[in-house]
Amino acid sequence: MTHKKPWIISASLIVVLAGAALGLNYYRQQNFETFRPKSGTVTEAVYGLGKVKSVHRFEVRLGVVSTVERLHVHEGQAVKKGEKLIEFDSGAMFRAPFDGTITLVANYQGETAVPQVPVLRLEDLRDRFIELSLEQEGALRIRVGQPAKVSFESLRGQVLEGKVHALFSRDDEFLTHIKVDRLDDSILPGMSADVTIEIGTVPNAILVPVSAISNGMLTVRRNGKLEKIRAEIGNVDGVMAEIKGDSLKLDDEVLVRKAKK
Repeated sequence: MTHKKPWIISASLIVVLAGAALGLNYYRQQNFETFRPKSGTVTEAVYGLGKVKSVHRFEVRLGVVSTVERLHVHEGQAVKKGEKLIEFDSGAMFRAPFDGTITLVANYQGETAVPQVPVLRLEDLRDRFIELSLEQEGALRIRVGQPAKVSFESLRGQVLEGKVHALFSRDDEFLTHIKVDRLDDSILPGMSADVTIEIGTVPNAILVPVSAISNGMLTVRRNGKLEKIRAEIGNVDGVMAEIKGDSLKLDDEVLVRKAKK
């Protein structure tokens, strides 16, 4: 049996470690690039997903069981103020209180309508707002009149300007209404919208790309060495993130994963 000399084993181990280090360095060079943190102004904002709703909405509800005697409209129909909508065997008859579009017909001619359940709905699809549910922390920082930016997934590239129109609570839920001028006619009640409410700005913030953050950590190069540091994240605008505290310096080099081509 032969025995390897200790120095041969040590040399082999050094070669393996050196090879691993070179391989890791090559991987980083191929998959990452460096970015120096920059000082700038970041916008403080509250983000949320809102729903489009109509300002003017009218529903026909009955107090007693009745049968639909005559239905004058159908879903999707545009009607003018004063036009007949529906009549019942009880003698009740309803007319349109404003110009709008029929968005619900729940009972048709000859069918029985039960009390307090919507039978028919009329909405003005031209006058709309966006309702947004808020966490308590966000609601405390919002004021009527603050600017808001609104975007729709189907209209990417278009950012609409709006303002906080109302702030209130309903059944322990905190809600705000956003008014947007010149909403496209294709935006209908029930559609979802991404909403950003601007509540202030932070000057001289230290900023890094969002893509540099992984599991709340940043990889930085200091004095020629790589190390991981905990990132206390502040405001984020979708591209850049504010790093709070003193863990990151402006002369650090931050590793950022390269975008895939």
